[in-house]
Amino acid sequence: MTSASIYFLIFFAAFLHALWNIIIKSLDNSLVGIAVKVFFQSIIFFPLIFFVPFPEGITWLYITCSFLLHSLYFILLGIMYDREDLTFIYPVARGCAPVFVTILSFIFLKDIIPFFGFIGILIICIALLLISVSNFNTKIDFKTIGISIFIAFIISIYTFSDGAGVRSVNNSLSFIVWNFFLGGWISIGYVYLTRKQSLFSLKIKELFLILCATVVSFSAYAIIIWSMKYEPFGFVASMRESSILFASLIGLVFLKEKIGYLRIISGILFFIGVSFIFNA
Repeated sequence: MTSASIYFLIFFAAFLHALWNIIIKSLDNSLVGIAVKVFFQSIIFFPLIFFVPFPEGITWLYITCSFLLHSLYFILLGIMYDREDLTFIYPVARGCAPVFVTILSFIFLKDIIPFFGFIGILIICIALLLISVSNFNTKIDFKTIGISIFIAFIISIYTFSDGAGVRSVNNSLSFIVWNFFLGGWISIGYVYLTRKQSLFSLKIKELFLILCATVVSFSAYAIIIWSMKYEPFGFVASMRESSILFASLIGLVFLKEKIGYLRIISGILFFIGVSFIFNA
């Protein structure tokens, strides 16, 4: 498969990523929704673990690191959705993460990024940070920025673990299936202990929406993990963040939300960055 085909799949995965986030954000209790989403994912992938090779050696280190950090990330994401802190934190976190991923992959895996590719990654990160500027109309809160950087670091570590993990096995499905099977138990346990009433108050309609979000979510991320077996981590991590732009477009088309000039500039910069990556 050519790089162009893989990049197209990454953009499709980014669209799916935006879609499941919008579904979860529409729920009254997003933290509960996310926990049930990854729990459904674990249930769906349970029977599949018997049909893929059993992971061995260092692959288990990557799987363990990945599902622990994914669980922490999903819990934090749900809390942010419920507190409505996401408009600033999320773009900053997603914008900084590709740089961290690029650095980690270079240090530990010697994942070489051509000069123009690295410039493309930086342009994409700047584009995403502009979205945060457009959402931030008050005095800068350094605590919020610190939380954003912390979440960016979590994203970068689990992204690196997923990429290194899928490269450590001959059969990509082995890593993906076990990763997805183990990913839901911590989050659902946390919600059971802290929000049991909300968990058992979910309606049939909400459960159906969460199930849809589950299928969309694991489809999107399976594409991302698979892509990192063939493309530099920094490229994949950067282009998948187009999900933020897709979320804006979905809001514009279906929710009639307004898009400010900074978001338009951000979109233009993003695809300039992609062009640098594509031609690197």
